[in-house]
Amino acid sequence: MFVISKDIVSIVLWTTGRCNLACQYCYAGSTHLKEDMYFETAVQTLDLFSDQPMKIQFAGGEPLLNYPLICQVVAYAKAKNYKASFQMQTNGTGITPEIAAGLKKMKIALGVSLDGPPEVNEFARGKTREVIAGIGCLADEGIKINLNSVVTSHSVMQLPKLVNFAYYLGNVGGIGLDLLRDAGRARNNPDTIKKATPEQLQKALKEMAETARELYQLTDKKIVIREIDEARQRLKMSSCDKAYCYASCGRSYVVLPNGDVYPCGSLIDNPEYFMGNVKNQTLTSIAIGRSEPEVCKNCDYFAICPGGCPSRLLINGEIGQDASLDCVLKKAAFALAREY
Repeated sequence: MFVISKDIVSIVLWTTGRCNLACQYCYAGSTHLKEDMYFETAVQTLDLFSDQPMKIQFAGGEPLLNYPLICQVVAYAKAKNYKASFQMQTNGTGITPEIAAGLKKMKIALGVSLDGPPEVNEFARGKTREVIAGIGCLADEGIKINLNSVVTSHSVMQLPKLVNFAYYLGNVGGIGLDLLRDAGRARNNPDTIKKATPEQLQKALKEMAETARELYQLTDKKIVIREIDEARQRLKMSSCDKAYCYASCGRSYVVLPNGDVYPCGSLIDNPEYFMGNVKNQTLTSIAIGRSEPEVCKNCDYFAICPGGCPSRLLINGEIGQDASLDCVLKKAAFALAREY
């Protein structure tokens, strides 16, 4: 389950604004920052938080297009004895045997973006053959990964097949769902890229759970559905911290190649959330506000539910709405966790 530590700061290093894909829904697709981050900018960032434990994520763009910087950052953090853990979200296309070995040595936890079985992923993202090859290189190194899937009207009903495909890949431990954000290319292509309906989302999640359960009964191998697994853990509690993520409690710093900082990668084009620049060594902490509709207070899961992603609700204009897709997903996950 995702746990927010009050001691840790989340630092997202936007290693590059470049990407070798042109995903139809990419929220970063409209940014003009196509340059790479310099090592000096990364050092200024890490030094700024040197007295705190850091969760460092490499992002972008496609972070592996600036792989040398990743190596430099990890080496620097270790040389300075900074308390830091590392993770990365990648499209997987650039993973070679050499890079896979390097990622293993650096102990970087990995999430790979894959929206569905090959035909679905090819439609939205492309270069699926390269992604599968990259995942295979990670498997050869014994590296277990999680898949991250953007949910759209085109992909949603194929998600149960993704569970089967994840099992076939061999080194996938779980699948997480990322609901569509009305930003970047998705905002520019409303006729092509659309949100899933509540009914589609509920049906797909149930079928994903059933598929994962059947595979586990047959093979004793688990493919964890992140949302259901988190709901299962929360059902053991009587109450919980209402913070959804580090950005929601003012402990997240997304650093762009030029040093500009925002609390969430989804808000990098919103000047209202500009936090400063690391080169000035002074940043303003910003917590992305959340608003619970009155109807939430009558929900069976109110005491243990952190609500929806605050930046997505903000971008999609769903703050305060009674029936956001975030809410639909959370309720469906809790119901399935109870059932299974």
